Amino acid sequence: MSLEDLFGPQPDEPERAAGREGRAPREPRPAREPKPPREPKPPREPRTPGGGGGSRMTLILGIVAAVLAVAVVAVVGFALTRPSDSAQPAPSAPSVSTDDASVPASTPSSTPSPTTTAAATGVAFSATGFTLTSASGQPFTYRWADEPTAAVAALTAAFGAPPTQRTQAGDGSTLPDYTVYAWNGFSLFEMVPTATLTRADFSQPAYALFTANEVGGVPITAEFGLKIGMSAAEVRALTPAPASETPRPSGSIRFAFDPQRSSFKNGTPSYSVFVDTDGADGPVGTILYFYAPQ
Repeated sequence: MSLEDLFGPQPDEPERAAGREGRAPREPRPAREPKPPREPKPPREPRTPGGGGGSRMTLILGIVAAVLAVAVVAVVGFALTRPSDSAQPAPSAPSVSTDDASVPASTPSSTPSPTTTAAATGVAFSATGFTLTSASGQPFTYRWADEPTAAVAALTAAFGAPPTQRTQAGDGSTLPDYTVYAWNGFSLFEMVPTATLTRADFSQPAYALFTANEVGGVPITAEFGLKIGMSAAEVRALTPAPASETPRPSGSIRFAFDPQRSSFKNGTPSYSVFVDTDGADGPVGTILYFYAPQ
């Protein structure tokens, strides 16, 4: 059954057609002006394989070239400044043996070298000083007012060893300080001059003592036949006999010989001889030469 059977004939299509035919026709739109053609873009430079590796590779090559240039300059500079094969090498510090390691280092002494190398044969004392004799060469004589430098050098050569040094303090007014040059068994005391006490004006610019009859194999000789090791009785029996005998608080005895000769005339000191025993009966332990006027 069709629609016409149900509702009769349908006039829609003819009515729409009649309506369209009754409208006024539209005016045609004016044609658009054509757009001007675009300028073609310049062609891109072809890329090297790997994207932007070209500029990176250039940077790397520049860095490598700079490093090589610095290396070349360094090598050339080293070649120009290197000493020649004929140059002497710098001296190395002397090695220290293990034997010397246990020995404490001493302060270098300003004692000059002795003027003679002849073997010493003895040191003989007198009122005005001492004389050092040798098997050959001229004897060396030291006076108490002499400068000590030459005497210290001569004794060092004679005894075969340098002395130790220390300072013996004075009283700060009438008695000066003394520099003590000590060998094993022999000591020389030299005053330290001051503005008010000079060697030329002081009655005891130096003095000496010894505690052995030989030092470094060199005999030490005192006057009056005195020797280290004598008993008190042997000292009393000497001729001339000691001028005085003084007991000391330690129990020892001090003997004095010829005290009258201690003097200071025309700048020349003259000393007496003194003997100290190690007990009331001896033995003699020290023989001294110093200024002690009576």
